[in-house]
Order: sequence, then C-alpha cells, then structure tokens
Amino acid sequence: MRHKGQAFTKRFDANAYLYVTKAIDYFDLTNGGTRTLAQAFVTAKSKFLVLSYSSDWLYPPQESKTLVQALKANHLQVSYCNIKSDYGHDAFLLEAATQNEIIGNFLKTLAPGGVSR
Repeated sequence: MRHKGQAFTKRFDANAYLYVTKAIDYFDLTNGGTRTLAQAFVTAKSKFLVLSYSSDWLYPPQESKTLVQALKANHLQVSYCNIKSDYGHDAFLLEAATQNEIIGNFLKTLAPGGVSR
C-alpha cells in the first residue's frame, strides 16, 4: 500500500486531487435546490446507463436509483444495473470485467451495427 501511495503522488499533483475531490463533493445538479433533479434533465436527449455497486458507501445504490427516477420522469431511455460487490467504493476499480461487459453491451445498442474495437 505504501508503494501504491508513493507511486500515486509521483504521477498526480496533490493540489489537483484536492480540487477534483472538492468539485465532486460540491457538484449539485439541483443548483442548490432551486430545481428538482428531474428538472435538471428536462433538455437531455441522450440514452443513459447508470451503474451502481451494492456496497458503495460514497455513492450508494439508492442515489443511483433516484437519478434513474429523475431520468424516467423526463421519459428518457435509461438502463440501470446494480453490480453486486463486496469491495465498497473501490468496486468500480475492481469489478472491471463486469462493468466492461455491461458498458460494452450498452454501447452496442447505441451504434448501428455495433461498436468496433
């Protein structure tokens, strides 16, 4: 773990990490509650794939389900998958095979003739 920590600091500036995490922590699609989450997507035209991980404590599945409900309130096409995992928030790093398959299948539905690799 010490090696991984040292390797990380050699390739990523600590101040940049602080700004990125602050941006993530403070980002709010409801604009401070001045609109609903559904209203935030009123002009969206995309198809959406929402993934969650059963043991993620930072972004719990219930928050993803709330996002899915907001998208559906706008009659948008949304696919949702909750990946069972015991890895907590790190699941998105450690469940690569599962999420790659789900994302790959989703992308195939978007492009005529599938997605070339």
